[in-house]
Amino acid sequence: MSEDRIIEQIDDVEMPSEVAHSNELGPGGTLCFVFVCLFMVAIYARPEDVFPVVGEIHATFLVGMCAGVFFLWSLFLGEISLYWPRELRFVLLLTAWFAAGVPFAYWRGGSFLVLTEIWLKTVLIFFLLTQTLVTHKRIRGILWAIILSELAVAAYSLAAPSQGGGVGERMVGVNRGFLYLNFLGIALGMIIPYIAALFIAKASLLRSVLLAVTTASMSWMQVLTASRSGTLVVAFSVMLTCLLVSRGSSRGKIVRMGILFALLAAIWLAPAVFWERVSTITNSDAASANTVEASADLSTQERFTLLMRSVNYTIEHPLFGLGLGMFDVANGNDLDRPDAWMGTHNTYTQLSSEAGVPALLLYLALLYTVLRNMKQVMALTNNDPQSIEVNLMARATIVSLLSFILGAFFAHKAYDYYLFTAPIAIAVGVQRITASHQKASLSIGRNLASPPQHLNPEWTL
Repeated sequence: MSEDRIIEQIDDVEMPSEVAHSNELGPGGTLCFVFVCLFMVAIYARPEDVFPVVGEIHATFLVGMCAGVFFLWSLFLGEISLYWPRELRFVLLLTAWFAAGVPFAYWRGGSFLVLTEIWLKTVLIFFLLTQTLVTHKRIRGILWAIILSELAVAAYSLAAPSQGGGVGERMVGVNRGFLYLNFLGIALGMIIPYIAALFIAKASLLRSVLLAVTTASMSWMQVLTASRSGTLVVAFSVMLTCLLVSRGSSRGKIVRMGILFALLAAIWLAPAVFWERVSTITNSDAASANTVEASADLSTQERFTLLMRSVNYTIEHPLFGLGLGMFDVANGNDLDRPDAWMGTHNTYTQLSSEAGVPALLLYLALLYTVLRNMKQVMALTNNDPQSIEVNLMARATIVSLLSFILGAFFAHKAYDYYLFTAPIAIAVGVQRITASHQKASLSIGRNLASPPQHLNPEWTL
């Protein structure tokens, strides 16, 4: 590949100095990003679950609206130029398909509400993140907003367990969003690789303490929830983090030792309900008089039934599905049982049964694109001492996304913020920073005989 071709591929990406000037120093861009961070705190920490007044004033909506207004202001002033990565285009194609399916939905009004009140909010915050994550500092800012939110929720839930309630002997916690019961393990699995990357990237006592306390408190809360699917996701994430993120550095060895210590502590301190439920993963057919094990077996059977029902609906409505959010409505009405009004507990069949097979294929193509681009970033920055942090973030993003891909087999989270805010939006930011560095390198050394050969032209779309 010729040097002119490489320069043509990245010609639309701003130079690092230009990015810093237009997005980091501009008042509109900075304020937009500040409100995006506050929005992340609002959706992860969900303060309205502890302080109902926050929900009454619609703080999440107001923060999101302020972020959008400041973005438009910054765009009008020329501080920010629109950026259209392939990931964003996939999300917009999904949006168009979701909207096209509304007239064919099982309940058109309900499907339209899911589209406008859930999915379009996800698209908005994802769009703002793709436009504003242009520096390492901002990627760290988003990650810290998530990490500190998770720390606050876990710490409060552990300190005041009576306020969070429980399901039998299992802890639920105060949060009713992504940090709730079975979802907690997916959230922990997705953030563990980023915690490891932040710890390795910079030696700081305060940062290290915060990261360690967050990991410990969320891990212990995960044990107390006794979620089998969450435990599988966390174990998978820990294994990949040790293999992919923490390798090749002295601080990475500390990460692995810390993880080993946490696992040993969890094994030693885990309550009986955790082991009783986990044991059913490999012994689900065994009849047992134990109430906990019987409940776990019943839960497994219910989820399998829901899976088969969602597959049947996919076969019956392969093009547009039942409509967004309509699986539980159709299932409940068709079976005419109160206990049948449940979601699919599987993100992939949620999409195929509610939005059709084309929506599922678009979703899978989006996931594949992110993984491929992060692999290319790793290859491009592997031997570059100036790109150690971006290489770490690329590796962490792969682990985070793979953890979600596993967790998505056990939870229906197709339309919510969490996958699109991190890791997909972070992946877009990592690609943009890498492309900017490549443009800077090419502009400085155009006479080099062997310019970089792995840059993905899709980063500039």
